[in-house]
Parts: sequence; structure tokens; C-alpha cells
Amino acid sequence: MRLYPTTDLLLHLFRREAGFFKNRLLEYLYPTRCLICERLGALLCEKCRVALPSIDQDRACRLCGAPLGHVVCTECTTVYERTRFPFTAACCALEFDASSRRLILGYKDGGERRAAPLLAGLIVEALPRKWLHSIDLITWIPADDSALKRRGFDHMELIACSVAGRIGRPSRALLIKHDADDQRLLGRANRRRNMQGMFSYRERNRSYAAADPSGVGSKIKQTRILLLDDVFTTGATLTAATEKLLGEGASEVRVATVCRVW
Repeated sequence: MRLYPTTDLLLHLFRREAGFFKNRLLEYLYPTRCLICERLGALLCEKCRVALPSIDQDRACRLCGAPLGHVVCTECTTVYERTRFPFTAACCALEFDASSRRLILGYKDGGERRAAPLLAGLIVEALPRKWLHSIDLITWIPADDSALKRRGFDHMELIACSVAGRIGRPSRALLIKHDADDQRLLGRANRRRNMQGMFSYRERNRSYAAADPSGVGSKIKQTRILLLDDVFTTGATLTAATEKLLGEGASEVRVATVCRVW
């Protein structure tokens, strides 16, 4: 039985006000603090925002996103040639230092989900404008089961959805990441070995018709993908994920991350 419009309106107002007071109570009990310096007021205070170690994209390596890589890049065997990484290009917003580390860990391990749009904004600001014409679909490095249980959410999914909304492209979970040793605890060579067979393709994506408005058909054939992750260290994780996507038919994969270890 449908309620009268006046009653509907009252219920709507009640729910809205209840949510407002709930948020105010939570803010009173657990006030918002800067993820970097813990100053009260915002997730990222103005002082810390200005001091972020932003990467100058005009000076960064076009292949791996390393700062100053346009001059000399120790991460790529030959300048701008795809002899090391399978992805077309990489873009990283920040250098990985003590402040950016606190920002990332406060979000994904501290459970501060409200920081997802903030981190997405950093990625979008760093993306070369010409990339926007070369992206059909956005996906991300997914959390494995153990990380999902520990954190309660897939931190890169929230960022990817926010990036997708900002640049007007669809996002979709394409990969499954299997449990393995924490990459942060491994050296360069062991990271590569740890990633072997790490990703599989989500079978449900194979059933999408080629007429999908997002342009993604069976096996993402001929799709240009933007792959997101939080930190680019050696590139082992991004390489393994890219190889899986290319193997499933993607025509091109570009990479974007919040931070770059350098």
C-alpha cells in the first residue's frame, strides 16, 4: 500500500536527518584527521597537500613513470622501447616517500574509505590529456581473498570507480588475484616469481556481447584498458596483470598508479 506523499516526504526527511546526526556523532567521537600529519579537520590538510611529492609528468619516463626518466631511466633497458614492460605507458602521480606512504596505508590498511576520491583525484590530475582518447575501459589490480578479509574492502576498486566517474569511462572487475606472499616483503627477483600464475580472468566477462555499450565484447577483444594500482615498485604485479589482459584480447594496456617507488 502506497503511503501518502506527505508521509513519504516525512520519512525521507527523517532518514536524511538521522544520517546527518549519525555522521555528526561519528565525527565527534572519531574526528577526521589528516592521514599524513594527523591534524584535525580534513583527510589531507592543505599544508600536506602542497608538500606532496608530485611527479612532473613532462620529466617522467613515458614507459614506466619514473621521475626524471626522460633524461635517464634506470628502470627501462632502452629508452622508450618496450623491452621490459608489456604495457604501453605508465603514469604515476607521486613519488613514494614517508608522506605518500602514510597516505596510502591510512587508506587501505587504516580503513579510511573516504580517501578513495582523494587518491583518484591525484591519478586523474596526473593523467596525460591525450590518454583520455586512448582508454575504453578502466580496471584495477584486485585485492586477493586474504587482503579482502583483513581490510573488508577492495581499496583499488573504490579508486577505479571514482576515476571512471571523473573521466567518463566505464570500469569493470576483469581480474582475480590469487593469494600469495605480500609483495612488499620481497625483493625484485622474488616479486617476479611470486607473480607467476597470480592472475586469472573473470569468466563472467567472457559472456558479454560485443554490442555492450562500453565497447567490451567477449574476452575484451580490441579494448584499450587503463589498469590502476596504488604503488608501482618493480612493475612485477602490473606486468603479470597486463600480460593476462593482453592474452585475453586487449589491444593495449596503459598503467596509472598513485605512487612510484624510485
